Amino acid sequence: MEESVSEFLTIRLSSRPGMPVQWLVWSPLQNEVIASGQLADINQLSELTEYAVTRPVYGLVPTSEMLLTQVAIPAGSSRQLAAVLPYLLEEELAQDVDSLHVQLLKRDNDIATVAIIEHQKIALWLAAFSDCGIELKKLIPDCLCLPLFSDGYSAAEIDGQWLIRQSEVMGVCADASWLAAWVTAQKAPIVIDRVDDTADDDGDEIESDVEADRLAEEVESIVAATESLAQVTIHHYTPAPVNIPGHWQPQAPELVMQLLAIGAAESKATLLSGPYKPQAAWRKHLQPWRKVAIAAAVVLVALIGEQVLTTQRLEQQANAYRAESERIFRQVLPQFKRIPSQSYLKNQMNAALKSLGGHGEQNGMLMWLSELKPALTQVPTIKIVNLKYDQTRGELRLQATAAGFQDFEQLRSALSAQFEVDQGQLTKADNLVSGAVVLRRKA
Repeated sequence: MEESVSEFLTIRLSSRPGMPVQWLVWSPLQNEVIASGQLADINQLSELTEYAVTRPVYGLVPTSEMLLTQVAIPAGSSRQLAAVLPYLLEEELAQDVDSLHVQLLKRDNDIATVAIIEHQKIALWLAAFSDCGIELKKLIPDCLCLPLFSDGYSAAEIDGQWLIRQSEVMGVCADASWLAAWVTAQKAPIVIDRVDDTADDDGDEIESDVEADRLAEEVESIVAATESLAQVTIHHYTPAPVNIPGHWQPQAPELVMQLLAIGAAESKATLLSGPYKPQAAWRKHLQPWRKVAIAAAVVLVALIGEQVLTTQRLEQQANAYRAESERIFRQVLPQFKRIPSQSYLKNQMNAALKSLGGHGEQNGMLMWLSELKPALTQVPTIKIVNLKYDQTRGELRLQATAAGFQDFEQLRSALSAQFEVDQGQLTKADNLVSGAVVLRRKA
């Protein structure tokens, strides 16, 4: 295993809509499965975020969605091999090589073993992981996570297909319908030495029919033995398929995802190179703070913007209040034509209020009006026609109109909380009720 980890999360991906995504958390230290399950599809990847927070995450690419193959390397291409590889495969591929990610897995002299997959699929998976805040450590062809045998292949069935690992960097995903043909094609050529039709150097010929039959049986035995040796050995971890050629050697049964998870941690192969290469370590350490920094910048900009808007709004309100105060000042005190300053306006208004306020603060007309306002607000249908304040008698007379008699009754009830209310006779004319109300302070 490339590094010692207590637990890691392995996810077998799929780019097909609606295809299930299997996952498993394995603990090498405890040698057991910590958790496992299956998502409905890649869109539910966020459900695994809690498992990925403190664990390395390995992604398994279904071999059915990619291609593992070999290509001859032309002389002089070594220095720019990564750039040349896609175009060496151009004639063998049906797709535009610019749409494909070609990953060199191993070079053996002038033969390169490569993994080929569409950029679109890798982009889809990486975007899904990024949206969930999950960091993907490796992206590995799933067949290369099976155990490696020096005397044959390894195989396991998953989702109705057979994953087969042929070597360190070669493998396939075979459907049951063509598995037999594929295994048959893996046989080595059969070579049988020529049987001479002469018996010895003395020229004696084989004339006996019995001797000929015996020789024929020996030839058939040799051919059968050679054919048996030519069949590939396949070490399988799930029940062997029926009527499939090859030497199928059973291994201790294992959960396929457990088998793949263990192999994923040990595998050095990954498709994350070139444009998909993980960030440098220092960037990775800064990554958790990136969202915090962005959030702080957004908050700072928002606070500054809010402060600017608040200042502008207050200035507008101040201008509006100033204009309204000047309008009221000219309406109440029309004899003053000019308003040289706000302090001048304030002093003149205070003088006017003082003159209207009477001898005592509690006896001024303005105080009565301020106390009268809540009651009038409760009965908005009441319209004041005339006000008469008699300071000597300590009473305020209202002449008002309303839509109905009940409005005056509501007004009387509202005013009774603070004043002694004498309601005069009410008259109705032209759909309006009019009347007088006399208010006195309660003793």
